[in-house]
Amino acid sequence: MIEPKYWERIRSADGVVPTDLPLPRLVAELEDMLALPDAHTRDEIAYEVLGDWVLQGVCDADLVGLGDRLVAAIGRGLGEVGTDSVFGRSFAALVLGLVIERDIVAEIVDGETMTQWLNDFLDWFAAERDLRGVTDPRRGVAHVPAHAADVIATLARSRHVDAAAAGRLLDAIPARLVDTAGTTLLLSEDERLAYASMALLHRGDLPAGRLERAIAPLRELSTVRHRHDLDPRAHARLNAINYLRALYLQLDLGVKAMPWYAADDHFAAPPPDRRAMCAVIADVLRPFSYWYADAGTPD
Repeated sequence: MIEPKYWERIRSADGVVPTDLPLPRLVAELEDMLALPDAHTRDEIAYEVLGDWVLQGVCDADLVGLGDRLVAAIGRGLGEVGTDSVFGRSFAALVLGLVIERDIVAEIVDGETMTQWLNDFLDWFAAERDLRGVTDPRRGVAHVPAHAADVIATLARSRHVDAAAAGRLLDAIPARLVDTAGTTLLLSEDERLAYASMALLHRGDLPAGRLERAIAPLRELSTVRHRHDLDPRAHARLNAINYLRALYLQLDLGVKAMPWYAADDHFAAPPPDRRAMCAVIADVLRPFSYWYADAGTPD
C-alpha cells in the first residue's frame, strides 16, 4: 500500500500525475481508497485525485475497464445497513458519474456497455438500503441518494441514452422516494434529485405527460400521517414533498450546468413544456398541505 504522505503530495501538487509508479497501480489504489471509512482519505484524496484524472483524460486508455470496476463496486455489500460498506458503493457511483461525463467529451464507451452500466446502476439505486447522510465526524457522509442523482444527471446528457432509457431514469427517482428505507433525507438530497430530474427534462423528449406519469406514485404519500412514530412512511412523505417543492422551484427559476460538465447547450433553454410541467407538479403537491388554495381559486 502506498503511504498516505505520497497521496498528500499529489493532492498538494493539484493532482499532477507522478511518473515514479505505473498509472494502473495508482488508479487501483485510488479505487480501493474510495471505500475507506475515513472522510479525508476517501473524499479529499481518493475522490478528488481520481475524479480529476478521469475528467482530464488521464484514464482514457482504461476508461471502460474503470467503469466496469466501479459498476461492480456498487454491488459490494448491497443490502447491508449501518456498515462501512456503503462508502464503497456510494463513492464508486460518484466516480462512475465522472467516467460517464468523460465519455460525453471523449466518446470512448460503446452503447452496449453504457446500457449495461445504466441497467446495473438502476438495479443498485432501487435496491440500496443504506441511505444515511452524515455518519460521524471521521467517516463523513455516505450520501447515496445525492451521488446517485449525480449519475442520473450525467446519464441524461449521454448520447447513448434514448428517450425510453431517460424515462426509466426519471421513474427511478420517485420510486426511490416512495421507498426511502425509513430515512429522512437531510443533506439537500431532494435538491440533487430534483436537479437530476431537470437534466432529464431539459432533453426535450420527456413531455409533461411523461413527468406526470413518473411522479404519480408520490400522490399516495400525501395521505400518510406526519409522525414517523405513527406511520414509518412519514419519512417518505417528507422526502417526497421536499423533492416536489425543489423540482417546482427549479422548473420555475431555471437551472444551469455544473462547472465540470462538458460545454454544451443542454441547459440553454427551459424544457419545452415548462409551464405544463409546473402545473403537473402543483397538482401532485397540493394535497400534501392544508393551506394551499384550491386549484382555480381566483386571486
